[in-house]
Amino acid sequence: MSIAVHATCTAQAFRPNLAKSIMTLGSRLGLDLSVPKAQTCCGLTAWDAGQIEAARDAACQIIKVFADYEMVVTPSPACLHMFHEHIPSILADHVQAGRARSLAGRTKTWETYLADTGYLAELNLQFEGRIAYFRPCREEDNYAVRQILASIKGASLLADATTQCCGYGNNMIWRHPELSRTMATAVATALRSSQPDLVLTSDVGCLLQLAPILKRAGGIPMRHIAEFMAHPEL
Repeated sequence: MSIAVHATCTAQAFRPNLAKSIMTLGSRLGLDLSVPKAQTCCGLTAWDAGQIEAARDAACQIIKVFADYEMVVTPSPACLHMFHEHIPSILADHVQAGRARSLAGRTKTWETYLADTGYLAELNLQFEGRIAYFRPCREEDNYAVRQILASIKGASLLADATTQCCGYGNNMIWRHPELSRTMATAVATALRSSQPDLVLTSDVGCLLQLAPILKRAGGIPMRHIAEFMAHPEL
C-alpha cells in the first residue's frame, strides 16, 4: 500500500524531524511511506481565520498532492479534522468535491493507522519513568493513542492532569497572544504538578506551545508521540 505522510505546515517550519521520525518508524516496519513534495498548508489556518477562499485554494493543492496515494497519515488531529470535515464542506459545490470526499476517506492520524493495522505489537516500546499525556482539544477519539501508551513497557502512565485547551489553536496564539500565553501557562502548571519524567502529545501545535514553558519551568521534556515511537531512548 502506498502511504503519503502529511508533513503539516507547522511541522515543516518548526519541527522538521517529525516527518523524519514517521519515515524512520515506517522503514523499520517495512511500510511504503513517502513525503510528497509541494505540500503546503491543508487550509486549516485560513479556515480558522474565516478566509474561506484561501482555505479552498490550499485544500485543492493538498488534494492534488495526495491524489495518487492509497492512504494518507497525518501527525495532527487538528489537520485530520480539516481533512475529514472542513475540506469536504468548503468544496461541496466545487469540481473537486468527489476528490475531497475520497481524501477524507483515505486519511487517518499516524497513531490510528498503526493501531488499526496491528503494528503496535512490533514496536516493543520501552521507557523507564513517569509519562504524562496531553490530549489536544481537536483529538476527538484517542483510542489509538491510549493503545500506544499502554504498550510502553516499564512506563508509569499518569492520569490526565488537565483537559483544558493549551491556547494554540484557532489562530489564538497570533490573534490573542496574552490570552494564549495565560492558557498555556495554566496547562503547563497542571502537567508539572503530576511530576512526569516525560510529556507526550499528538499535535505539533500543542507541542510548540507547551514544550518551551515546561523546559523553562523545570526541564521536563515534551515530545510528539510519533517522535517518541521512532526514538524512545532520547
